[in-house]
Amino acid sequence: MGEAKMNTSPQTQSQAENDNATCRVPDDQRKGFLSVAFVAAGYCICMSGLYTGAAIAFGMSFKNAVIAVIIGNIILSLYGGLVGAAGAKEGVASAMLARHSFGREGSKVIGILLAVVMLGWYAVQVGFFGSTMAALFPGGGFITSKYVAAAWGGILMMLTAYFGYKGLNLLSYVAVPAIGILSVIGMVLAVKGAGGMSEVMNIVPSQPMTIGAAVVSIVGSFAGGAAAQSDITRYAKDAKTSWGGTIFGYLIANSFVILAGYLITAGTGESDLPVAFLSMGLGIAALLILILAQWTTNDNNLYTASLGFANCLPFTKHQIVIVTGVLATIVGAMGLADYFTTWLSLLGVGIPPVAGVIICDYYLLKGQNYEYGPGTKYCKVNIWAFISLIVGAVVGFTVHMGIASINSLVVSMVVYFILMKTVGKSNAGIIGEEIEV
Repeated sequence: MGEAKMNTSPQTQSQAENDNATCRVPDDQRKGFLSVAFVAAGYCICMSGLYTGAAIAFGMSFKNAVIAVIIGNIILSLYGGLVGAAGAKEGVASAMLARHSFGREGSKVIGILLAVVMLGWYAVQVGFFGSTMAALFPGGGFITSKYVAAAWGGILMMLTAYFGYKGLNLLSYVAVPAIGILSVIGMVLAVKGAGGMSEVMNIVPSQPMTIGAAVVSIVGSFAGGAAAQSDITRYAKDAKTSWGGTIFGYLIANSFVILAGYLITAGTGESDLPVAFLSMGLGIAALLILILAQWTTNDNNLYTASLGFANCLPFTKHQIVIVTGVLATIVGAMGLADYFTTWLSLLGVGIPPVAGVIICDYYLLKGQNYEYGPGTKYCKVNIWAFISLIVGAVVGFTVHMGIASINSLVVSMVVYFILMKTVGKSNAGIIGEEIEV
């Protein structure tokens, strides 16, 4: 593997305090399956998953919904699993993985792309949290008013991101079981209120949706997160642990959340999940699910954004979390983020091709062997990596068959492989050289 994974330099302590944002995670800080699985599950368990299930409930039978959910999350598990396993084996985040394919300076562009998209969604989710809290508890007074709720919600989400992987891990150990238990209670009451599972199974969809369309919705909702899976799994003790945690996060946790949203909506006829919980007399459950589901996902958004910026800015990850978190919270609380959700969606199409290039470079071209640390040589910019990214993104935008995010990922992989095996062999388009100090 070249450089050993254990970091024995005098900088080990300071790097650990910085959550190992710009170096390999040392062996003695690696985590087992339970830790990685809970953090991955916390990332996947979010309100958008519940609402995806709610949308599917109006379009297909429960049997078809199960099929779509399994297919969608198998795709996410494979896609995120490849990126995550690379991060685990090398012990680095997504932006650092990009150094070998996009170049040392080129990876800074990738870090900024990841950071801007994730930070933007952080702001959007903060605003959504405030609006939902105000709608859910209109008589709650000052503390649940739209702007105030968004502000304290954003601060909560900043806290765990500030403490890095340890913060995400601690919250996930509490939140994942709590959300699971409350969702099960909601499902049982909703199905019972509808007359039993047989009645839910016989519901005729009012807005028919194909299995393919549902799969597109499921994969598309987490395509960006799967591309940055290594930000979580870099703490896994090995690739096997990473794969297990990733599969648990998507195939188990994400499937559960989507199907919970389906059953609650199908049983109550209410697509607004917090309102559905209130109608069943579960006001406290609605409040906890709203807070915990948003918290466990949005702190990951800020965490990933901070790692992306740490790859290209001369500040510590803690400083980046505080500054960007405060700014994004202000933007989200004021509702300004709603005006650029379209742009975030457009930028998000550029993230799967990044993963495609990294997967191709790591698994197909470099034999799963990356070097990091002092003395490591990188090119400054690999033009072919960026061309592959652009071609993949264009296909994602323009080809309307299949799943846009997967189309863009696969095309970027194929284009990058061809370019590197032909024009890239002579080092044409491989600009400059930079040695890590």
